[in-house]
Amino acid sequence: MVLSHGGIDAAMALAERLEAPVCVGYQHNDAFPGAHPLFAGPLGYNGSKAAMELIKNADVVLALGTRLNPFSTLPGYGMEYWPADAKIIQVDINPDRIGLTKPVEIGIVGDAAKVAKGILGQLADGAGDEGRAARRARISETKSRWAQQLASMDHEDDDPGTSWNERARAAKPDWMSPRMAWRAIQSALPKEAIISSDIGNNCAIGNAYPTFEAGRKYLAPGLFGPCGYGLPSIIGAKIACPDVPVVGFSGDGAFGIAVTELTAIGRKEWPAITHIVFRNYQWGAEKRNSTLWYDDNFVGTELDEQVSYAGIAKACGLQGVVARTMDELTAALDQAIKDQKAGKTTLIEAMINQELGDPFRRDAMKKPVAVAGVDAGDMRG
Repeated sequence: MVLSHGGIDAAMALAERLEAPVCVGYQHNDAFPGAHPLFAGPLGYNGSKAAMELIKNADVVLALGTRLNPFSTLPGYGMEYWPADAKIIQVDINPDRIGLTKPVEIGIVGDAAKVAKGILGQLADGAGDEGRAARRARISETKSRWAQQLASMDHEDDDPGTSWNERARAAKPDWMSPRMAWRAIQSALPKEAIISSDIGNNCAIGNAYPTFEAGRKYLAPGLFGPCGYGLPSIIGAKIACPDVPVVGFSGDGAFGIAVTELTAIGRKEWPAITHIVFRNYQWGAEKRNSTLWYDDNFVGTELDEQVSYAGIAKACGLQGVVARTMDELTAALDQAIKDQKAGKTTLIEAMINQELGDPFRRDAMKKPVAVAGVDAGDMRG
């Protein structure tokens, strides 16, 4: 893992020597300094198109301290970006992970920082010099193009043959979309903040937005789907780092699983935090799968509109704020961070429309294939 034992510094030194673009895995945005000119962003699910475009043309990929999990290697934005003919050097402390997701040319079992330093020390004089200026220019141009596109993305691209997002926008035309909410959040999120992300569609859409200048700033649930992770994990972060601003994120479905934590953090001995709930009255990830699998139909995904999470926060002795526009959300987060420093916890209920981003596993969104000679009745257990 690059975050451990000085791995970021070692990875940065190696990348600078080679003038190589650096991509990170899904929800590992804190594994490399975001302001570094070589940082291209996260690969995969709702990640950075710049990272995908740059790695697509790679001859060699050094997978340093990464498991190459599916969310970081499967197509994103309809782009088959993983370079099929590239030679992959995978470095991982766990030998069972090497070659498990992608075939590798060379597998190295070891600590990411030590391996990066070892490779750097073995490079020949002049390594990386050929084409250095051209690579630098291509990285810069690709990043700039994606940054402009991301800054202008108000809505999701609709899937061919589905009208759900179109209907969602029409139903609440004046409400924020998830991407508008994330842009509003970025305007007020402190650079030094620790954030946590829950599972779910709206939190996943946010993967493209935050960057960090230090490691251990992005607490993410990973691949195991621990629904309700966002709130308790950000409480733990504040206990561990009491002088650092923290902001947690959850969809309203996942937050409902952890809402009882509010009764605890309302007590005076608990530290102050800030938490944002994306309120769209639906289980978004499940709904996305349903609408794609079943021709825009869904069942069991809707949530009660009578429940107010901001109201529950107030009932627990905390501050509860409802934000309905981008300006309101930016102002609410800015004030909440100030109040957090003063020892006050704020829950912000961000009211957004019901647009849905990519499903978690688009590769699984395929129609069942009939097998010749097998009757449906034969499949009954």
